[in-house]
Amino acid sequence: MTPLVVRPQPQADALAQRLRTAGHHPIVCPLLELTPGDELPALPEQLSHADLVVVVSRHAVLFAHDFLLHTGLTWPAIEYFAVGEASAMALHDVGLQGAWPEDPRSEGLLALPALQQVAGKRVLILRGNGGRELISSTLRQRGAEVTCLCVYARHYPAQDGETLCHQWHQKGLDSLLVTSGELLDALLAVTPAQHREWLQRLPLIVPSPRVAEQAAGAGFLDITTARGADHDALLAALELRKME
Repeated sequence: MTPLVVRPQPQADALAQRLRTAGHHPIVCPLLELTPGDELPALPEQLSHADLVVVVSRHAVLFAHDFLLHTGLTWPAIEYFAVGEASAMALHDVGLQGAWPEDPRSEGLLALPALQQVAGKRVLILRGNGGRELISSTLRQRGAEVTCLCVYARHYPAQDGETLCHQWHQKGLDSLLVTSGELLDALLAVTPAQHREWLQRLPLIVPSPRVAEQAAGAGFLDITTARGADHDALLAALELRKME
């Protein structure tokens, strides 16, 4: 298949290579750029006070870990939680063990038994700018002292949507891999109105029921929910579509 990969670098190229190895022909078009967050300098102090850490994405782990490496510091021996398997594997890659839910959403994380009794605990949430506030607000309702730290920032580069759609048509684009609601919004925003119906009819693979619901509301007609946003999960979902 010829899927569109829109996630930021370097994950876009890594996913594309995984897909090529499996015999697919991905089109790489990152719609989002990530840079270090302005609040990164506060990370060491916040970690020193935290009882547990929640990471909302793989990017949060990578940017935080890179900062700690460059400052000669290490992660403290406390509890770590990840929203999904991809972010949990990122924790594992830097030598940490993190709990994560089968349901890769904020709701799934908040349902973990270990996060039910957090009254009086100091929780540090590592995330990017923007995004949902459900985790922080719910943990505060449960009595936790919550600090959110933006360790990376999202930027949406200017794109010529008409040119992109022309290129996608020429290359035989036949499916879409969209790994977050933000990227889904960015894809729709960059697609000119005259190409929207064509795009919405393409098979779309998303990482969670929440993004699937968002996609259905946006007019997409053929939606497959993968078991997560990691490369293996996305490839498995694409292989299933190929067989249909």
